[in-house]
Amino acid sequence: MVLLICTIMANAATYRVKYDVNNQRSTSFTVKVESNRLTIGSTAYSLRRMGTISNSGLTFDSYAYGSSENGMFCVSTTPISVDKDQFTRLSGYILVIDNKAYLAEKIN
Repeated sequence: MVLLICTIMANAATYRVKYDVNNQRSTSFTVKVESNRLTIGSTAYSLRRMGTISNSGLTFDSYAYGSSENGMFCVSTTPISVDKDQFTRLSGYILVIDNKAYLAEKIN
């Protein structure tokens, strides 16, 4: 029983989204990923793990979410750093929610 609880706890992660890559502007909301639930802001969805995707040297965990599971969610497994301009460096995990990319920090 303890092993089961530890496994469930290890699978939960919360991210604070801080940058909208598509619109190139700051944003702020949280995303919580649990074994069978995805919470974006204050809205919760059912979640099903699809597998991993590798692209441009990054690996993403991919998921289907929502009642009909037609939503797509991916999160990079490692953080990255990106130079926005010569004075600004952004770092964090890449989250893709329905073809929109965000940069987020992992807060647990």
